[in-house]
Amino acid sequence: MSDDIWDHEDEDEYAVAERIDRAHADNPRLTAWLGEQRGRFDEWSRRHGGGWDFDERSLDRMEALIREHVTSVDDLFVREHTPMIQTACWYVGEVHNRTRGTQWRMDPDPADSHPWSQRPYVIVPFARLDEYRDPEGIDYDARPQHHPLSSFLALLREGPTSGPASLRGELDDYEPGDDDGE
Repeated sequence: MSDDIWDHEDEDEYAVAERIDRAHADNPRLTAWLGEQRGRFDEWSRRHGGGWDFDERSLDRMEALIREHVTSVDDLFVREHTPMIQTACWYVGEVHNRTRGTQWRMDPDPADSHPWSQRPYVIVPFARLDEYRDPEGIDYDARPQHHPLSSFLALLREGPTSGPASLRGELDDYEPGDDDGE
């Protein structure tokens, strides 16, 4: 991330977090990635059985699709930039957006030393920042976020014995709460 985002000594933590969120929400990298996945979706959907409706139950179907086509964590990383995996990531994020009100984000200037900064993710809108608190009180921005690729990694690490609904279970992370867990 470029230094100009952090070089504002007179601003508080909230202003810095808001500026970072805006930069991650509106940038050419994210716009290009989203456009590419939207453009691929109809063909991807036909190739994988059609009827992908962005309903949260479709995440169980996505889970089965990933388990069927990806054999291991290493295989996922080898295939990460293929249309199959990228469009699947987009689809999972879109289900989060459409059912839980999250929004896409991507670092406009990712760090080579931090590979996850190069990948898109979904997060609760900044306007809802105050609904989420870090139980330890360390993190100012405790909004839940999900990298769909990371979700696929978790599936592959769990193995098929974990049963369906792992992807769908992530949707529960967006329930706001306070330090008391309510």
